[in-house]
Amino acid sequence: MNEIVIPFRAKRFSNVSRGRLNHRAIRAVLAKVRNIFCLIWFATLAQACLFFSLVQAEPVRLAYSAISGAMAPLWVAHDYGYFRRQGLDVQLLYIGGGSVVTQALIGGDVQFVRLGANSVVQASLRGASLKMIGNTINTLVFSLMARPENQTAKDLKGKKIGVTRLGGSTDFALDLALKQWGMRRGSDVAVIQTGGMPQLLGAITGGIVDAGVVSPPTNLTAAKLGLKELVDFGEIGIVYPNSPLATSQQFVDKNRSAALRVLRAYSEGIHRVRTDKEGTMKVLSRYTKVNDPEILAELYRIYGVKYLEPIPRVRLDAVEEVLRSEVKTTSGVKASDFVDNSLVAELEQQGLFQTLYR
Repeated sequence: MNEIVIPFRAKRFSNVSRGRLNHRAIRAVLAKVRNIFCLIWFATLAQACLFFSLVQAEPVRLAYSAISGAMAPLWVAHDYGYFRRQGLDVQLLYIGGGSVVTQALIGGDVQFVRLGANSVVQASLRGASLKMIGNTINTLVFSLMARPENQTAKDLKGKKIGVTRLGGSTDFALDLALKQWGMRRGSDVAVIQTGGMPQLLGAITGGIVDAGVVSPPTNLTAAKLGLKELVDFGEIGIVYPNSPLATSQQFVDKNRSAALRVLRAYSEGIHRVRTDKEGTMKVLSRYTKVNDPEILAELYRIYGVKYLEPIPRVRLDAVEEVLRSEVKTTSGVKASDFVDNSLVAELEQQGLFQTLYR
């Protein structure tokens, strides 16, 4: 009897176990199928969101006036998608020379510009209502590079000195140097406008001018070509708003939200530059067309470490320095007339900088 029952129970147990195993296998397959469908659904949703953001992104044109390491936060903010994250479709435009890029802003061809502060002041004094809403560097980061036969400033008397644009920041820097040397433009030196930094370097090496005011990386390239640095303007100690982000008062009044988002993304770009050397050097290489690792490392040291301010507040004392040069009378003109720090203040109140630099 036992011999008959035991095999029967064993067989029944084996069938039940096999059924349970099959049921588990089916559940595992169904789980995998469900996971695959979930992944497909999330991927489709992500693509839909991306498409929606592309369609909805607000177009903004932002111009910069020089191929310079000072533009690193702008380039980084663009290439790492910080503007896009703020719902902005930012188109970067290179327009060589501060006076030209200022006209693009006044004419409405662009909504924001990166340029020298003196260009903003000059245009506003002529009636354009422009405002500096951010700034990253508070000194003149230029070098006066000369052909090797010119060993001192005295050697430049009676010769030609190049600037990117008359009335631009390189022209402003040259005026400071000429005052220190006791020289005058016209009678002691001829000042020639050449265009952008690459064109200015070509004019020096080609003998069209004897010297020129250039910024990194152009001065670093010039040194490798055998040109001599006669002045490092950063060592003079002048407080100057070297790289303000500017727009029109009208745009801020009508599109404050967009201006705030531009400045937020720009501030995130500043933080990325300060904390990501390798990534920043790759971006610098892309825009400056420099591949020399020594030049890129020095460019980062200057613009990513030495001079870059963490919070892009415009210093009024730096703007006062510009006014002392640009305004011949003190007819009620003050630095705050050309500055709007309320956007930076709002970002501070929102805790942006505390979050970035905690």
